Amino acid sequence: MNKETILSRQILTYMLSLTFIIIAIAVVGSYLFYSFLIDYLPGGAVSGSEDDMTLLDWLWIMIASVTSLVVSLFFTVKLSARILTPLNAVAQSLKQISQGNLGARASGTSSQLGEINNLVNDFNEMAEKLQTLDVQRNLWNAAIAHELRTPVTILRGRLQGLVEGVFEPEPALFRNLLRQTEGLTNLIEDLRVVSSSGGAGYTLTLSEVDLEATITSALDTFLPEFRSKRFTLITELKQQLCVCDPLRMTQCLT
Repeated sequence: MNKETILSRQILTYMLSLTFIIIAIAVVGSYLFYSFLIDYLPGGAVSGSEDDMTLLDWLWIMIASVTSLVVSLFFTVKLSARILTPLNAVAQSLKQISQGNLGARASGTSSQLGEINNLVNDFNEMAEKLQTLDVQRNLWNAAIAHELRTPVTILRGRLQGLVEGVFEPEPALFRNLLRQTEGLTNLIEDLRVVSSSGGAGYTLTLSEVDLEATITSALDTFLPEFRSKRFTLITELKQQLCVCDPLRMTQCLT
């Protein structure tokens, strides 16, 4: 027996019990009221035969009671469906989301109660935001992997080239390695700031920079790889001053 059946049975039990209580109150109350009128009001006394309940009276009470129960049962079933159908949809969608299916949504109809309809809409909105956050997280992880892969690959290639004798151990190469290490350190710090505060506190240090020198410095990072593959890099650059963050510009270029 699932939870929907249990809840539906509880609603049905409560509504039928309420109907029974109302019928009992109506029957007993009517009987006492008319007994009071007959016994205590002037001119209300009648013969004992007329004072008793007849078979027709009891039959009328039974018909009214059964009719009330049928009507109550009908509206209880309708109300239970209007309440339980969207609640069950939300429960099933919650279970799917807990299992990793963030695309699950609860279905709803225009015949639902206002509060239930709001519940379904709010749940779907929450699920949509969770799915969006999951997509953004995956993109963010891919971006982090990409940003870290480039400098790490360069460092690995330089060090491997030094070990195998492809590159000569000279000060320029060591300065290049140090620059790559510093850039990697700055990149890791940027990622930490963005991850911990959602970008708050991520600042740019603007200054007047010669783009020719910045681009040339970035290209020098890849010159050993070009030379090892026997490629010649030819550039046509002109001196151009601009206001930017040289560190971020270098990160973009490399």
